[in-house]
Amino acid sequence: MNKIKSLTIATKNNHASKNITQQDIQSLGTTLEQLDSWNLVLNLLHQFFNDNPQPLDKEKVMSEYYVCSKLFTNFHKDFYQLSKKINRQMKELQQRDKV
Repeated sequence: MNKIKSLTIATKNNHASKNITQQDIQSLGTTLEQLDSWNLVLNLLHQFFNDNPQPLDKEKVMSEYYVCSKLFTNFHKDFYQLSKKINRQMKELQQRDKV
């Protein structure tokens, strides 16, 4: 059987604190890594919408705009799901018994 490591955190005054397992920390870390994985794509989107090449190639702009809209739609959907997930994880940790 796998043992789950437990991390006990005490406050400055040695009051009881929440019992947080290593698995809880890894789960939060994984969720944050998933959010962080969007950095490159978001930087590309930012660059696309802030660059104003002269003169404009309408066909190129239209095709790039379509691609960027699809990327943003996927990001928005994923970000919404991950936000709900991390909020749920945080609520679970907040409701844990103190040790």
